[in-house]
Amino acid sequence: MILEGTIRLPFSYAAGGIGTQFLIALRDEQRILGARCESCSTVTCPARPFCSQCHAAVTDLIEVGPAGNVVARTETPGKGVFGLIRLDGANTAILHRLVGPVDQWRRGARVSAVFAEERTAGINDIEGFVIEGDQP
Repeated sequence: MILEGTIRLPFSYAAGGIGTQFLIALRDEQRILGARCESCSTVTCPARPFCSQCHAAVTDLIEVGPAGNVVARTETPGKGVFGLIRLDGANTAILHRLVGPVDQWRRGARVSAVFAEERTAGINDIEGFVIEGDQP
């Protein structure tokens, strides 16, 4: 027997020192930060306290983007288009909303971040990414 249903699990967690710096930079300065590993030089974005490649502790934050290239994209019915964007200066990709007509989203498309008017120190302080030159 299979019962279908939805379980709501609201939660809160501490962003930690690196995550807090990342979120505050989004909110207060409209800057996107990546974490640069001193051991292997990988720049991970969003910034995290450990390197995504060699797992060394990371303390060095650098500005990346706000422009980059679409690595991959998917269309989610009713929710829009989302993409993996490798921001300039980063070695990893960030998952976020792509804004604009579905037919313009191709792998390799050059995009720029659009920041929300009202920012709250969350990832949605980036409203989405648009094809460069199409910013409102």
